[in-house]
Amino acid sequence: MAEDVTNDHEDGGSADGVAESEANFGFLPADLSGKCRALIESYHAMHGFGGLPDMLWMSEARDIIEGDRDLTLAFTRACRSRGAKRANDSFVAIAIIVMSLEVLADDFAGWGKRFPSAKSQAEKVLGDPITKQRVKLMNLYLYPSLAVRREFDTLASPPVAAG
Repeated sequence: MAEDVTNDHEDGGSADGVAESEANFGFLPADLSGKCRALIESYHAMHGFGGLPDMLWMSEARDIIEGDRDLTLAFTRACRSRGAKRANDSFVAIAIIVMSLEVLADDFAGWGKRFPSAKSQAEKVLGDPITKQRVKLMNLYLYPSLAVRREFDTLASPPVAAG
């Protein structure tokens, strides 16, 4: 079972749509979700939450968000929210789901071997890794300087001439 990553909303419901989406991602192991939550929250405690929406949108998380109606709704509502805490809670919940999917699909630290059926479901959600053009969200948290350097190299390099 996946950890309920949205139960810190004051109204107990799914004000940002993430709770409904939790049903779609119920296969995510609670232990993994908890570890992802701790990493994500500690990262943003040091660096601030201001860049979290951009991290989600500029990474492979964007494809996952756009592919799930509830995550799209949650992301949109969080972007429009006037309350920073509520918006940040929703962005963190989305990041937890995405990072958990990536960890399982990549079998990072043996999570895919430990939960093989969850790994196969995560692979289905993520799709073909060869066609992906964006940086994995997981890499932004685990290797932040490397991910930023790669992104800068891509932006700074001259365009390839078609010939």
